[in-house]
Amino acid sequence: MTNKQRITCLAPGRASPGMVLAKPVYDREGLILLAAETVLDAPMFERMIRRGVNAISVRVPDLRDEETIKRELDGIRARIDTIFRGPGNAGRSQLRDAVSDYRVKSVK
Repeated sequence: MTNKQRITCLAPGRASPGMVLAKPVYDREGLILLAAETVLDAPMFERMIRRGVNAISVRVPDLRDEETIKRELDGIRARIDTIFRGPGNAGRSQLRDAVSDYRVKSVK
């Protein structure tokens, strides 16, 4: 059994009681509804949905092996190469790097 975790983004209606928030949850006005590391329960999901929360970041067990992670990273890099194919400029290169860093971080 592994203690390795990853952060994933879910709609409140797709999360399960007992999941732990990885990031704070904000309402439409930018007020914190729930702090990071809060253990979620069913009434919290209902309140988030009523308050218009579209997505939450939660910690989930990471059951992937190294080969699966490598395949996911290879797929991300291939998609980014396709999106940013052809010549570009310095700004485009910075955007490509930022997108790549964000996507790779989401897999690791």
